[in-house]
Amino acid sequence: MVRLAATRNVPELAVAADAAALPFRDGAFDLVVAYMSLHDIDRMPQATAHIARVLDRGGRLCLAIVHPLNSAGSFSGKDATAPFAISGSYLDQVPVTWVSDRGGIRMTFHSEHRPIETYSRALETAGMLIEALREVRISDDLAADDPSERRWKRIPLFLHIRAVKQ
Repeated sequence: MVRLAATRNVPELAVAADAAALPFRDGAFDLVVAYMSLHDIDRMPQATAHIARVLDRGGRLCLAIVHPLNSAGSFSGKDATAPFAISGSYLDQVPVTWVSDRGGIRMTFHSEHRPIETYSRALETAGMLIEALREVRISDDLAADDPSERRWKRIPLFLHIRAVKQ
């Protein structure tokens, strides 16, 4: 993505950097978007602290992650009523690897399971206040198009949080 942005002849458009050591001045931004990334960052609390550092007072972080239930458990099958079970502990932080097959493409993800409290504490420690929290479920259209996805109507797929810097 950085290489693509660089082709637009706007060098400030994108920067590749360590999320736990952002190369921007304090208070440089009024909005930071962390889309499908914080659950994959090893040093998530430090990254959250740097996000807060680069936000101006009153600035907001909008984040979206795979809902922690997804990394804590799984469905026993693909039918709409398949039981969902947590085999270990939802509350323990552990590395997770999972595979997704979609549209003939197989993707392997290496991530970190963290309960919601871990994200909440990282935001709190960084001086941020959660303004909104949403547990996003599968869309009605997708569930209608693919009956095997209907089981996801019972469990949130994603967690969206909007937090403001105090």
